[in-house]
Amino acid sequence: MIERLYLDNYKCFVNFEWQPKALQLVLGRNGTGKTTVFRVLETLREFVVTGRPTTEAFPTSTLTAWDTRSEQTVELELTGNGGRYRYRLIVEHERGKQRSRIKTERLQFDQLTLYEFDGSDAHLFHNDGLPGPKFPFDWSRSAIPTIPERPDNQRLVWFRDRMVRVYVFAPDPLGMEHQSEAEVEKPDRHLRNLVSWLRHLLQESVDTGTGLRDCLREDAIEGFQGFRLERAGETSRVLKFEFDFSEDSATKSTNRFTLSFNELSEGQRCLVALFTVLYAAVGPDTTLCVDEPDNFVALREIQPWLTRLSDRVHDESCQCLLISHHPELIDYLAADHGLQFFREDAGPVRTKPFEWTGDDAVKASEIVARGWE
Repeated sequence: MIERLYLDNYKCFVNFEWQPKALQLVLGRNGTGKTTVFRVLETLREFVVTGRPTTEAFPTSTLTAWDTRSEQTVELELTGNGGRYRYRLIVEHERGKQRSRIKTERLQFDQLTLYEFDGSDAHLFHNDGLPGPKFPFDWSRSAIPTIPERPDNQRLVWFRDRMVRVYVFAPDPLGMEHQSEAEVEKPDRHLRNLVSWLRHLLQESVDTGTGLRDCLREDAIEGFQGFRLERAGETSRVLKFEFDFSEDSATKSTNRFTLSFNELSEGQRCLVALFTVLYAAVGPDTTLCVDEPDNFVALREIQPWLTRLSDRVHDESCQCLLISHHPELIDYLAADHGLQFFREDAGPVRTKPFEWTGDDAVKASEIVARGWE
């Protein structure tokens, strides 16, 4: 799991260090960097997996407003594959020209260097740390996404594949499409392509569809019976949901009806998205980040998802990081898993454990609401 994230001269983060736990609820007032730190993880994923350039991943606008330094540092440490990975990136900016480039990039496994970029050349190393090929490379992109898999670089490839499994979601049911033109393997941040992702998941594993159907029926949507992807053209599919509000089996056929995904309420669409994430993005060597999963969802509806999420994170040895202001999430997670982000006088972000015990006279959410944390 991700053990450490270090940011320096990045927006409101100066000499900032975060050591996230396996399950953590990030708390804090607006403007304390909670969403930004999730975006950094998302940016790092795209940088080392897809080759996103520095001008897009780390534009000059991401420099700390009150800091005059031109260098920006990002460090990530994660455990897995039998050891500890350390990734370090220093980006150098030309403020006047709004340009940025890689000054240094390094990936290590325990004490062994696997990859290094010195500003002009990329240096590859074997699994045992012995030097490998050296070649010139574009200083605006990481060479890690371009390195082909070979028997002598399996540790580097494992890190790259692990970064693929850093999921960052902020579900927005208002923007979710109800129709799929093709399968997609990669869901977007707001799950707008949820139906296309679900279409892919159902093709990959029957268990995902069965588990999702059962938990939606038991814990999420009243009257829900099942769902299916219905043909709407040569390649198009529409997600349909079947409902039955019959109490008397004699009238069952008259009370059974079908709704398209876009005909569900915003809260119901959000629940479908959350439970899909639960069954598709929670697994070993995976980090799941969900920004305010409680938006559009009623108090009593989020609890079953939280319970199932906590159980699956434990069973699958997955890492799950949540951001929320929701009283239900705060009361359920803050005491044991809460971490507060805070800023003093609009200064740099700092963190502290959420302090509350079950013996207190008020709930954890009430402490937050009153500003006593």
